[in-house]
Amino acid sequence: MEGESINLSFLLINDPNLQIILNDPDISMVIKNAIVKLTTDKLYISKLSNPIQKDDFKLEAKKTYKKGVKELITNMQILIDTFKIRKKDGKRFDKYLIYLKKVL
Repeated sequence: MEGESINLSFLLINDPNLQIILNDPDISMVIKNAIVKLTTDKLYISKLSNPIQKDDFKLEAKKTYKKGVKELITNMQILIDTFKIRKKDGKRFDKYLIYLKKVL
């Protein structure tokens, strides 16, 4: 992570498995920032929820969140494929992807 800085929202993440993923040096900054953004957005959306009336802002936030999840999964798949092409051991990325799909 030389020359790169992560969003300070990283401090809000208390899931130890996500922290392991975020501290992995082979994970690109794009993926790390997406994980941080999606995790904080999920928290933000859950706090904004208004069960009494429909909230257009919440609906738009959910659409954006779902799009972000798809982009994150695509980026993780690209990382996995890159490691396979280079014939490097990237089995931990498969576990990361499964965990991210479950959590996000």
